[in-house]
Formats: sequence, structure tokens, C-alpha cells
Amino acid sequence: MSTTLQIIFGSTLLTLCALVHVGIVAASVPVYARLGRRLAHMRPLPRNTALLSVGVLLIVAAHTVQVWSWALAFHAVAAFEDFPTSFYFATVTYTTLGYGDLVLGDGMRIFGTFSAITGLLTFGVSTAFLINVIGRLLPALQAPHSD
Repeated sequence: MSTTLQIIFGSTLLTLCALVHVGIVAASVPVYARLGRRLAHMRPLPRNTALLSVGVLLIVAAHTVQVWSWALAFHAVAAFEDFPTSFYFATVTYTTLGYGDLVLGDGMRIFGTFSAITGLLTFGVSTAFLINVIGRLLPALQAPHSD
């Protein structure tokens, strides 16, 4: 794949993944509002644990969709001979773990870097989201609760 195509294809998939991630996070806001109202009768610790757990599950789902997208892309461009290898490489690259046991050929290296950029970007969004959720839940958790 030419350098130009790698940049275009990689940038496109990066953009789509970022939009999916932000969309899932944005869609969770009304879910949190409804869930918070439904759980208002609970003590703060179990209520906040439930709310934070939902947040973590949504984030995990968002990252899972992205890793699958990158794995399908690596498989579609025949970067590796089978899907499990493409999935493994996508996961290791997306998380920027980069074991180095698999490497892309010269015609795919630039494309592969976009998977790592996607992971860095969306892990940052996830971290900001969860910090915001925790910041909103902590005051309620620390407030005295009357039985």
C-alpha cells in the first residue's frame, strides 16, 4: 500500500473509531441520569459502585469495538495470513504494548501506527470520562447518609 493510501486509510479509520468512542461516551450521559434517578434510594456506596461499573463497561465496549475494527482492517488488507493474528496484532498495537513478535511489512507500517494513535487518543477520552464520573460520585459517597 502506498504511503498516501496508508495515511488516508489510517486517518479514516482513526476518525471513525474516535467518533464511535465519543458517541458511546456521549450516549451514556442520559443513561447515567436515568440510572442515577432509579438508584437514588440506595446507599451511596452501592449506588456509586453500580454507576461506575456501568461506566467501565461502556468504556470496555467502546474499546472492544475499536480493536475489532482495527483487526478487521488488518485482515482486509491482508497484513497477516489469518484473522486471529490480525486481532492479536490490533490489540497489542492499539494498547501500545507492542511486544514486537509481529511486525508489519514496509507497505503497512504507517497504517499500523494509526492503530496506536487511536488507542492513545481514546484511552485519554476514557480516562477523562471516568475521572469526571468519579469526581461527581465522590461528594455523594462522602456525604452522611441517614437510614
